[in-house]
Amino acid sequence: AVSFAESWALAAAHTRTLSMSFMFGVRAARLSLRCPTGPASRPSSMGHSLRCYSSRPSRFGNKKRTQVLEQEPEAARGGDWVSQSQVKEAPPTAAGAPATFPSYEQRQQQAGSQYESLSDGVVAHMRRVYATLATGIGISAAASVTAMATPLGLVHPLIPGLGAMVPLLGLMYTSKHTHSQTLRAGLFAAFTGLSGWAMAPLLLVALKVSPAIVPQALAITTGLFGTMTALSLFAKPGSMLRLGVPLGAGMLMLLGCGVAGMFVPVTSAWYPLLHSINLYGGLGIFTLYIAYDTQNMINEYEMGEDDHLKHAVDLFINFKVIFQRVLLLLMGRSDD
Repeated sequence: AVSFAESWALAAAHTRTLSMSFMFGVRAARLSLRCPTGPASRPSSMGHSLRCYSSRPSRFGNKKRTQVLEQEPEAARGGDWVSQSQVKEAPPTAAGAPATFPSYEQRQQQAGSQYESLSDGVVAHMRRVYATLATGIGISAAASVTAMATPLGLVHPLIPGLGAMVPLLGLMYTSKHTHSQTLRAGLFAAFTGLSGWAMAPLLLVALKVSPAIVPQALAITTGLFGTMTALSLFAKPGSMLRLGVPLGAGMLMLLGCGVAGMFVPVTSAWYPLLHSINLYGGLGIFTLYIAYDTQNMINEYEMGEDDHLKHAVDLFINFKVIFQRVLLLLMGRSDD
């Protein structure tokens, strides 16, 4: 039983390494996306303007520039596309110079928490994202139960793990504006279902160790997810986005440890160290990614990116990775 558990844990580690390689490559490729320089808006006929939003990069999504058609204000100042309801009269300066808009740092100092700055549109978008996330977790759980109850549970986890990247790529390179929503919802269901299938062997081993491990891991993961979500909402707007670079460096570290672990024998003295870095480091990094992705979702929506499926994928992968690592930690504790 121990050798069986070790073999499936090693296979799951290889699957996570390949997944991280894929995710890191996508994230690095998207750093080159920028909004073109030039005027912020181009006037068109019928009193409208095209506004270009430059969204921050997300770990899982090929979010290109979004051009949003906005109603031109009737009395725009100097062709400015900002509506008059958004423009507040600033007090005149001492020298009588024309008033200017506050800087980004000044707006952050004046603003309260992220929760206080949520608009009705952002709240509605977040509800759609979390409803989609809950649906994806349910599909993944159903796929895991089905695989454990059938011979599908004996399939090597690399097969469904690599297969899950195909619908993930489909979601990344499609858009709600150019592709059918039914097609993209099917890709999301396929991705979460294959992800659940890939976890079935690990769940089988965990249930053999102790039937209480799986519900305990699910409760701990849900608690961590809720805590980090609340932390991001009660922090200052955009404060969690500063974690993007350190978290990206952590992903690179996990990628290096995972690739090294694929070539280091289990009997080597380096294997426990690499395994611990991957296990504990991945748990900490993806826990912080929940707070980052929550504020990034809000920020991207405010800049025109309202694709709830891509945002739900970000959060689903965080939930899945944390659940796997908590499960492995509980299994190791039970063995001790």
